[in-house]
Amino acid sequence: MLSICIRCPSKDCEKSEINTFEFCQYGVAFYNTGNVIKKKEESVTLRHISHNLRHELHKVLQTIVTEASIIDPTVSTKKIELDKPASKIVGATVIMDQFIEMIAGVNEFHPSSQYSANLDKKTNLLKILDKYSKVFSLIVNTRRSKNINFDFNVDKKTNITFASHIVEYIISIMMDNIWKYSIDSSTATISAFTNNSNDITLKFTNISSPIDNPEVIFEKGFQLKDESEGFGYGLYWAQVLTQHYNELSKRTSDFLEIIHEQQLVNSKKAKQVFTIRNLRA
Repeated sequence: MLSICIRCPSKDCEKSEINTFEFCQYGVAFYNTGNVIKKKEESVTLRHISHNLRHELHKVLQTIVTEASIIDPTVSTKKIELDKPASKIVGATVIMDQFIEMIAGVNEFHPSSQYSANLDKKTNLLKILDKYSKVFSLIVNTRRSKNINFDFNVDKKTNITFASHIVEYIISIMMDNIWKYSIDSSTATISAFTNNSNDITLKFTNISSPIDNPEVIFEKGFQLKDESEGFGYGLYWAQVLTQHYNELSKRTSDFLEIIHEQQLVNSKKAKQVFTIRNLRA
């Protein structure tokens, strides 16, 4: 059995109709003969396809943003305003671009890439948090949370000055998870403080249903619930980005890390606390 199949929580192949040839959500091809399910990893990887697809989609997304800016010259990918239709359109392009980046592995193997040339680009932390709290509210379906409130305990002057593109991506994953798994009408709290070394600790706290196996929450393919719309790659991808960040940082100690703690409130509620430590300011 393929390793990804062992960890697969949905087992869609086992639920398929007889004589069905299909690809599962993890890119594994399968054929249900009725007696056995034959499986094979794709010969042309999803990453290879998505990497090429991203180059094509980038032009399309740029066109959408350009046309949206004609409708409303104030729109920007840096700030999403939910009361402006053109800004919501731009927000949707941000989601699409990041999803393709995740599949393509854009940030995974690039110590000398275009991103590395911009390691010292400064980005305001509070603006990033505000942006993605709004961006992911644009995705509406029955499986996502509704009416989530955000409480930001972050100094408006706090900036990210190292590898801000990676930090922004990690934050977007955290925000997406809040919108996927929080209990409706609950409040998510994001706090930031600096230590004696001027590194930032960033803490995300939201209320969700209890997680049965929180110790494996960062593993590839892990899903909080079987009916989840996610692929189980988000938090795993956040860890990949963390490793890349540390390679670029070249520190010998105080490495960037993401840790998770579950605090049970009762049998139906739990606080999920994700802490990002040693973030260079």
